Amino acid sequence: MITNITADFEEKYIGTVINDRYKIIKLVGTGGMGSVYLAEHEILRKKVAIKILHYEQSKRKDTVERFKREAIAASNIGQDNIVDVTDFGYTEEGNAYFVMEYVEGRSLADVMKEQHVLPLEFAVSVASQIAVALYSAHGKGIIHRDLKPENILLTNKDGNYPFVKIVDFGISKILQADAKPDERLRTLTKSGAIFGTPEYMSPEQAAGESVEPASDIYSLGVIMYEMLTGRLPFFDDNYMKILHKHQYEFPELPSNVNPDIPSDVNALIMKCLEKKPFNRYGTMMLLLNDLKNIYLKHNLEEKISLAFLFNSGTVRSMNPASDMISSEEIIRMLNSSQDEKVKHISMENRSSGTVLKVVVVCLLLIVAGIAAYTFFRKQNPPMMAERTELSKYDTPKNAAVENEKEKPEKKPVEQPKKTLANGKKSVPMMKLTVNSNIPGVRVFNNENGKTICKTPCTKKLPRKESEVIILGFEYEDYSIKPMAVTLDKDMTVNLNLKQEVDNG
Repeated sequence: MITNITADFEEKYIGTVINDRYKIIKLVGTGGMGSVYLAEHEILRKKVAIKILHYEQSKRKDTVERFKREAIAASNIGQDNIVDVTDFGYTEEGNAYFVMEYVEGRSLADVMKEQHVLPLEFAVSVASQIAVALYSAHGKGIIHRDLKPENILLTNKDGNYPFVKIVDFGISKILQADAKPDERLRTLTKSGAIFGTPEYMSPEQAAGESVEPASDIYSLGVIMYEMLTGRLPFFDDNYMKILHKHQYEFPELPSNVNPDIPSDVNALIMKCLEKKPFNRYGTMMLLLNDLKNIYLKHNLEEKISLAFLFNSGTVRSMNPASDMISSEEIIRMLNSSQDEKVKHISMENRSSGTVLKVVVVCLLLIVAGIAAYTFFRKQNPPMMAERTELSKYDTPKNAAVENEKEKPEKKPVEQPKKTLANGKKSVPMMKLTVNSNIPGVRVFNNENGKTICKTPCTKKLPRKESEVIILGFEYEDYSIKPMAVTLDKDMTVNLNLKQEVDNG
């Protein structure tokens, strides 16, 4: 009976004028909280979208409050990739509504349903715009919490397609800037309550725990996985099983589903899908930086233009520090080959400002000095003490001849310095820590079967950018699924072994 009343109210609005301003033209869609209509402003003759709270939901105070919060959240962000909210009010029947910009286009869900697997350039474009939009939202203390393809609209703006517009902040969480640190998370739900869409929930959200921006990063990882493989990382007919999988199971590598996915894209997605929030990207901006590197490395600019995003100044205006080279980046460059350094620097010069150029020049001078010093020590170690005795008229050629004559006698002295030099060029390491509720689990490389350690243990492995290792686990008759771990920073894995009960 309630459904019929709701349907009657939804149909009743069509053709009417709300508050002498907005004429309802047609029903566009219906969601859990309300229905969205295409309308036209009576005076401005401008098309708008109006979301009206459902009739039965209007009787619930918490729902009305959540509805208000959605309008406030969207209107306060003010970012091009987020649908703007321009008005709020109540209908004559007392139903709350808000007015937002009307977007002509389709949802990402509709596009994926039609194309199944999306091209890499398309996925990178969509993901990059989502990252920029939610970085802005997070910066204003707003977490979306229900990021999914249905809430991502794709349109054409100024010749740029796909241009992303994010909607539905209905269950967003607002972080109050003026509250104390331990009181910053504000929500209308009780502790332990689960709101969102199971297929795109982060593990912490699936567990009913408090969420932070890292939860949106996980959801974006799920969307990227689905865009590039054509399927979800976790799916089941039972939504409780899906929630369990998000918390305790590890997805198959995207490249196992779609072999065309590059290794760096593989690593980026798996990093977003880490179970622990602190193992994911620290911010959407850090994720965007890796997306930009993929965009440049794979020459995606030849297939799709993101100049409106990367060259507009929007990214740098939101994060001025992005113009600087981080300490981690400097270390990576110093430990890479010379060709990689030149390639990396040339890419950075194309998109960075004067400050970056100065830093790069200084860095090159430092690298050149270190290289020259190392080369000199390696080639002429015995001559360092003797060179002060050479006449100022001695040429480098003469010095080289003298050096050649002395080499056979200096071999025993040269060996320790060679070992020391090699020590200085040691490969950067990352720390892998594996804990388990039952000690003695064998941890091994799933690709070659070699044992890494036994739990509880901590093992140092070579740090590698955009690389993934598949860990296997073995303990008696327990069945433990492999796990993908990125090698770009220290990682912690916690295993919870549960004995399967045989009911047979």
